[in-house]
Amino acid sequence: MSTQNRSSGLEYTNISEIKGPLLVINGVTNSAFDELVEITTPAGAKRLGRVLEIGGGTAVVQVFEGTTGLSVSETKTRFLGKTMEIPVTDQLLGRVFDGLGRPIDGLPDPVGEKFLDINGESINPERRDFPEDFIQTGISAIDGLNTLVRGQKLPIFSGAGLPHNLLAAQIA
Repeated sequence: MSTQNRSSGLEYTNISEIKGPLLVINGVTNSAFDELVEITTPAGAKRLGRVLEIGGGTAVVQVFEGTTGLSVSETKTRFLGKTMEIPVTDQLLGRVFDGLGRPIDGLPDPVGEKFLDINGESINPERRDFPEDFIQTGISAIDGLNTLVRGQKLPIFSGAGLPHNLLAAQIA
């Protein structure tokens, strides 16, 4: 999957606000939702984030590794012009990674020729198989008001102490 290189290398230092895990950056141009951002702390350490919201020249960036140690006046940001990707290779099998795709098992980084966006491609609802295999549960409230079809996910909401396990077993 290809990614457009929109704003690769554009640096911004005009951070207007740091609130929780978020940075609000003003004067941002040519950026997009979900774009990766490299954040450089005043101490020179690098962190990653992504654009959560963009509009009117302002970008809201979620910092993955926290905002501790960042300052409004001394923090630098660089928009990378791509979304988060991982290499696709057999070297991924059996490995352990953190949420950013970095190995935490002590082995070297996997090397792949092809990189894919972690979000994948959206599923076209028109091309999905139409659900046809009705499941009769014998529970009139479910069969009449919320019919079930084979392959469908079924959330069962229940308060503490109520017989939700019994209900799940009866449906299965």
